[in-house]
Amino acid sequence: MYRNKTITVCFPCRNEGNHLETVLSKVPEFVDEVIVISNRSTDNTFEEASKLGVKVLEDNRTIKGIGYGFAHITGINAASSDIIVSADGDGTYPVEQLADILDNFIDNELNFMSCNRYPLPSDSHIPLKLRLGVWVLNMEVKILYGKNIQDILSGMWVIDNRLKSELNLTMGDWNLSPEIKLNAATNPKIKFAENHIVQHKRHGESHQNYWKTGLSHVLWIFMNRFAFLKYKIGSKY
Repeated sequence: MYRNKTITVCFPCRNEGNHLETVLSKVPEFVDEVIVISNRSTDNTFEEASKLGVKVLEDNRTIKGIGYGFAHITGINAASSDIIVSADGDGTYPVEQLADILDNFIDNELNFMSCNRYPLPSDSHIPLKLRLGVWVLNMEVKILYGKNIQDILSGMWVIDNRLKSELNLTMGDWNLSPEIKLNAATNPKIKFAENHIVQHKRHGESHQNYWKTGLSHVLWIFMNRFAFLKYKIGSKY
């Protein structure tokens, strides 16, 4: 419990077993619940998480081989605490700084907070092509939605459990990342903000094809903007 709030941290994982103990060791002791969600792991992710004494779930649904969004949705739905924190299971996000992040969330009475990686430090490990892609997507969001989001692809966010149903999450692939922020930022019931963080170097190999994923994001953000196209998105992705 932190400042009279119970805290759940969710880690979506695919083949993160080799470094899972290192990642989980950084979770502060005040966290009440840790959930690891394995999606199509072919290594010992599930078994390793079970040995470490955390709650382990398995969601093997995918869209064209990608189940990132499904894993996140499963974790968020299963979380029982007042505040839900989601962070990728590859060690890139600073869960050890959770107290500072939660102070911002609680002090500003937020319902959703996205952890923004930009501007980047000079020694950032984020590839140049990914930085460019995020900038393009941020500009697309600003033009189409009128929202000045600094990091539309951040993989770490904080959610008020009372309003998680308002997020209306549907995307099971990588597009869950822009969906969750746009649904929060455009919902008048949700107080949205960003909190600056510094991303760590990832453990293991990336599961993304940056160009393919980036083009998918561009198209999804565009189509999602127009209500008359929303019903076509699910069948295409």
